[in-house]
Amino acid sequence: MKLSDKPTAYLLVKANTSSQCASCNFAIVHITEDWKEEQRKRLELLAPLYGNKYFHSVNFYDTAVSFYSMDENGRPDVDKLLGNTDWAFVVLGKNETQSLTPPESPLDCYRIALRPDGTGHYTAYGKHTSDEFWTESILFTQIIL
Repeated sequence: MKLSDKPTAYLLVKANTSSQCASCNFAIVHITEDWKEEQRKRLELLAPLYGNKYFHSVNFYDTAVSFYSMDENGRPDVDKLLGNTDWAFVVLGKNETQSLTPPESPLDCYRIALRPDGTGHYTAYGKHTSDEFWTESILFTQIIL
């Protein structure tokens, strides 16, 4: 996994979980042209609400995200890769996601929360638990350009 200065098909995002048993350090968002177009449409719907102090966000079901944790050897070192930023474009090697460590229990109810200012985050929940998994805030308007 290597950081990229140019937009790629993958976004590495810092993540966390409420689980006391599972760990989660990062997520990877798979970006396609269809995904970009869908986010553009969603943000256009929210544009009239910009500046409304009584509105926070809207949720959409969206499964473009996968949550992971560092392996027993501390790979990948997301804190080292991202430094002080919460997300960045990355280049993944062929089948690299297959070597990453997903949560032990399956996740369900994947959602993206979007705000009128173009920011948002992903969440998912343990299918058989009440564990919540979430990403740090992402500036989607920079990604969908």
